[in-house]
Amino acid sequence: MKPLLSANRAEIYLDNNATTPVLPCAAEAVQHHMMQCFGNPSSTHATGIKAKVELEATRQLARKLVGAGAGDIIFTSGATEGIQASVLSALSKAKAEGRVGPDTLLLYGATEHKAIPQSLQHWNQVLGLNATLCAIPVDQNGLLDLDFIRQQLPKATVICTMAANNETGVQQDLAALEQCIRAVRSDIPWLVDCVQALGKMTLSLQDTSIDYAPFSGHKLYGPKGIGFLYLRAGTSYQPLVVGGGQESGLRSGTENLPGVAALHAIFSELLKTEGSVFQPVEQLWQYRADLLAALRQVFPELVLNSDAPYCVPTTINFSVPGFYSKDIMDLFDAAGIRVSSGSACSSKVPSSFVLDAMGLEAWRSQGSIRLSFGPAMTPVECLQACQRIRELAAVVQKHCLVLTDATPTLEWHIKGLTQLKHEGLCSYLLVCPETRAAVVIDAALPLLGRLQAMIQGQQLQLKAVLDTHQHPDHASVRTELCTLLQLDCRHPTDALGWPAETNELLCGQYCLQRLDTPGHCPGASSYLLYQQDVLRAAFVGDLLLPGGVGRTDLAGGDAKALQRSVQRLQQHIQPDTLLLSSHDCAQRFFTTLSIACDEQPLLRSLLHDELASDDWQQVTNAQACQLQALEQHFCGLVEVMPTDAKATIAPEQLEEFIRLQPHLQVVDVREPHEQSAGALAPYLPTGCNVREVPLSKLCHLLSHADWQLDTPLLMVCRTGNRSLVACQVLARLGFRQLYNLKGGMALIS
Repeated sequence: MKPLLSANRAEIYLDNNATTPVLPCAAEAVQHHMMQCFGNPSSTHATGIKAKVELEATRQLARKLVGAGAGDIIFTSGATEGIQASVLSALSKAKAEGRVGPDTLLLYGATEHKAIPQSLQHWNQVLGLNATLCAIPVDQNGLLDLDFIRQQLPKATVICTMAANNETGVQQDLAALEQCIRAVRSDIPWLVDCVQALGKMTLSLQDTSIDYAPFSGHKLYGPKGIGFLYLRAGTSYQPLVVGGGQESGLRSGTENLPGVAALHAIFSELLKTEGSVFQPVEQLWQYRADLLAALRQVFPELVLNSDAPYCVPTTINFSVPGFYSKDIMDLFDAAGIRVSSGSACSSKVPSSFVLDAMGLEAWRSQGSIRLSFGPAMTPVECLQACQRIRELAAVVQKHCLVLTDATPTLEWHIKGLTQLKHEGLCSYLLVCPETRAAVVIDAALPLLGRLQAMIQGQQLQLKAVLDTHQHPDHASVRTELCTLLQLDCRHPTDALGWPAETNELLCGQYCLQRLDTPGHCPGASSYLLYQQDVLRAAFVGDLLLPGGVGRTDLAGGDAKALQRSVQRLQQHIQPDTLLLSSHDCAQRFFTTLSIACDEQPLLRSLLHDELASDDWQQVTNAQACQLQALEQHFCGLVEVMPTDAKATIAPEQLEEFIRLQPHLQVVDVREPHEQSAGALAPYLPTGCNVREVPLSKLCHLLSHADWQLDTPLLMVCRTGNRSLVACQVLARLGFRQLYNLKGGMALIS
């Protein structure tokens, strides 16, 4: 596939809330203090005195920058350490005052960085307070519930909030919070996470009653491993690190002078009245407007999850209907644009706990993208970022990721069989390239928009929308899809969408034949896929699953009927025919009868009439008991099987490995829109044979027996994760020479 965007271009880094590049002046200061001004500030000779002067000069700049007044500035390794020391101090004070037990509350904002609740939990346990952690709710704008705070403060021993949220950029109204807190409790320790505040918000901590405020250098163009903590004068403090007496005994350990010197350079820039690399807030809002305009050219239906006046200008958090975070992340990363999903890791589709706390819809939480730029962004950098983003509009339209009025492109990337997945659900789109006829099998609700975009975007002629069975765990969306696509429903069909009074359904060069296969539920069917009289695959619903069999303990389930259906299926297929299920909870994509029998000896016995129906009933009942504890495997038992060992190729080994493998096939398993946004070939040695086989098309390729089992294959994706899945899938089918590129394109681009 010819890429729409050129490769080997400089990356566009728009994930500054995670970390920032180091300013040149800060890097120069680090280098100078490592090589020339390297003294220990605790030493009393001239070299040490010079280091001490640098340390205290930087402390004074920090004091001026945040308006510390009489408060202390303690240099730390970063915000996490500052949070730990603050929480330890506040809870030590609580213990000394006898504020312990489950009726004592540790209050924190529901959208706080995880370092806050996890620190509270840790020190609560270590100190033996046995207090109760309590999250303060937020509204749909991300603002803390002041009424809730007023109600809970009398029982609390600490309250933790933040100045600006790292995921949404939402600013808390610190003045309103202070008024609320101090009206009820003048004595309660108040921690405010200020990591995202410097350079974006004006701070005057001396004019507040904030007790603890941690800051981090690497969030504002400094190196990692340096930060500082503001401590209000007279506030209780328990040192986290002791043993040397540095920082006036508040934080022992030889100071990180190169890091402090970097902060000195950064603080000096921030305090300049003119000529600073840091942009005025008006300019930052203009950058935001420009970037949003570019994003909306790519995604016209973009929805902001936070916006003015509730957020800082440098964070854009958005979602796009029909997209999950990973879809957009993969697209942007392939084009060299670095953004973040801001979502928690999960075995299922990840969601944002921050957006969940704000009460936003699940699709927004599961599809959120955080684009964050720094306050030192230049107009040229903003222009380049906008241009690169706008270029993605062509990729999105070409691959029908969103519906547009554009004429369908000539490139045909969804021909044949495409497998779409959402968590454990599988949907299939069958397309004949010559006639543009299409059939959908087992449409799943989360994939409805994607199917609609593919069918309408390529102007396909939809022949039918089929279900293999009535799903117990989710309602069929066949009617909704037919309505969206304006499918002519005048011709009668059965309850599963199969045309009445026929056992064959033509889709151009393809032909589907129906086979009654009840058992998982009554009225279930399997569909045999033929191409020019050659059996290519079978859609079996939940009769057989990749790694298991369909459960029969649900309403209408019948173990004996399922046994007869599996035997009937055996009579119509080959042992190596691909079986395509409507669920795949173990990331195996498909199975065959031969593999299923190897993985489940009892199934082999069943097929050869060596297992009585009563015994089979006992087996399925036993599996049903196990399934009660495996909610994610709703429609069948799947046990993770040991996989064949795969050789992992490190990036530095790649060139030599390819040279020693003259018959090697490099396989790019990224999805078509990623391949168009950024090709793999330019990052490989000249002459490499690269084949683009998206995971969603793997079933099509293998159903056509396109590869030999002894072909050496090097699988590549963006990070090395999907390519490893591809290796595991192919190993199950008997492929013997499988290799995985460690780190994927991320480590070679």
